[in-house]
Parts: sequence; C-alpha cells; structure tokens
Amino acid sequence: MGLAASQARFLGITARKSNIEYEGQQVNQQRTALAEEVNALYSKLLALDVPVAPDTTEFYESNYSFAISNTTDNQQGSYVIKNYYENNDGSYYIKGERTYDKNLAESADLSSKWKIVKGEDDSYTLVSKKDSEVSYPLSLATNENNTLIKDLIASTPGSTPLPENETGFYCYRDDNGQTHYIPISQVTSNTGSDSDELTSYMKVNKSVTENFEFDNCTITLDDNGRLSSVTIPDVVSGLDIDTTRTYDSEGYDAALRDYTMSKDEYDKMIADLNAQTETLQQEDKVLELRLNQIDTEQNELQTELEAVKAILDKNIENTFKTFS
Repeated sequence: MGLAASQARFLGITARKSNIEYEGQQVNQQRTALAEEVNALYSKLLALDVPVAPDTTEFYESNYSFAISNTTDNQQGSYVIKNYYENNDGSYYIKGERTYDKNLAESADLSSKWKIVKGEDDSYTLVSKKDSEVSYPLSLATNENNTLIKDLIASTPGSTPLPENETGFYCYRDDNGQTHYIPISQVTSNTGSDSDELTSYMKVNKSVTENFEFDNCTITLDDNGRLSSVTIPDVVSGLDIDTTRTYDSEGYDAALRDYTMSKDEYDKMIADLNAQTETLQQEDKVLELRLNQIDTEQNELQTELEAVKAILDKNIENTFKTFS
C-alpha cells in the first residue's frame, strides 16, 4: 500500500471511529434519559397510598345511658350521653338527651258551669249555665274526637301522642251524663263573665325528649376505658352508667365498598406503572445491545487504525531512506 493510500485509509478509519464514538455518546444519553423516566415511575409508585381494609373493631360504638329517679328538682328521666369533655380541673362536662314524662296540663271538671249544645247543622257550642249569652263554638267536639281524647287520657302517660299543637283539654259532662273533652285550641276566646272558668283543664302527660347539659361532673372509667359511673353536683352521686355496644354494619359495608374501589384503582395504577417500566426497560435493552455493537466496532476500528498507522510509519521511513 502506497503512502497516499495509507494516509487516506488512516483518515477514513479515524473519521469512522469518531462517528462511532459520537453515536456511543448519543446511546448513553438515551439510556440516561430512560433511567430518569424509570426513576420517576418508581417515585410515583412509592407515592401511592396503599388502600387499607376497614377494621370491624372501628365500627363499634359505645352508647352510655343512666336513669335518675326520686329527685326533688324535677330531673327524673332517662339520660343518654352524646358527648363528654374533660375540663381543665379534671372534672367533666357532659351533654346529651333526656326523656321523661312531662305534665302538660292540670285537671278540672267544668260540668257544673258549662253545657254542650248541638245545633241543627251538627255543630257544637260550649254554653255557660250561668249566662247563656256566654258561649264558645267547638269545631272538634265530635264523638270521634271524644273517643280519641278519652283513649289518650286513659292510656299510659307517653304511650299515646297528643294531637299536633295540642297541650291539653277541657273536660265537662252534658245533661245525659256523657263526658266530653274539648282541645284547648278549639275554644274561641270570649270576654263573657265566666270566661275565666276555662283557665283550668284536663291533666295530660306526654313523653318528651329534650337536650341536657351538666358541668363539673365526676366520671369513673372501667378497665376498658369506658364510662362506668357519674356524679352530678346537687343531682346524683355515684350513679352507674349502662354501656351498650352497637355495630354500624352500614358504615362498615360503605367503608368496605370504598376500600374495594380504592384497591381496584390502586391495582390499575400499579399495573400501568409496571407496564410503562417494562416498555422503558425493553427500550434500554435495545440501546444496550446497540452500545455493545458500537464497542465491538470501536475495538475493530482501533485495531485496524493501529495496523494502518504501522504501515504508514513504515512507508514514511522507507521514503526518507530513498532520498537520504
């Protein structure tokens, strides 16, 4: 091989070697970018919230109640504790609902001073026996309503509800000895001389539920950390608290449904991230194979370059000897 040919071959191999090196750098940059994408996917995987199945023990609720009786301050009844808070001094503030029989009216028999008059149109009027000019129209003094009211008065207090917006009833007997009960709301106001006689009426009890609050209470707990007894200042001392445990099956079922949905979403996200990672890994394997090929070609070119360089050096040496 002549000097010029060797020189041309040397330059060609050098250029090819430079191109191969540049391609190798490009492949390494692509592999670095893929590695960063895989790392980002891994970070997303670590950031996912793993769904936790609901624990049945979290859906049991302790319900506390106690009953107060034989008190002189009208606080008898059944009490249900809804909330309780500890004060700074260690005492407790408790609140909840109280259910008791409330006295809504007092009794009175007005038959000595009043009578009922039935009109031709089947209307009823309460008329004063002392002054017939004093009367009260009664829109609901019907036999049907009398029966309802009598059943109400004869029932156990609280077992039969009062008609809506009623607080009590007037009581009287007609000339035939029949007892009539007139709801207060059905007696029209009148300024007659005997109108004040209608200020008393039949006694009626009704079971009512009202909110209660007690402060500065003393509470004791059992071994399970549940309320055991309570002392309420000026009301009751060391009263046992009844505890019932109720299971919120609907709440648990709802939580289980939410967990199932969350788990399905979580599993799908995991599958998507794994699929994306697998795709990137396959691309990296292709680039790795190409990089191995580049390394092999680079080694071959280096070997050939060294051989051509040796020939070129020998040609130069022989040329200078010829002219020396």
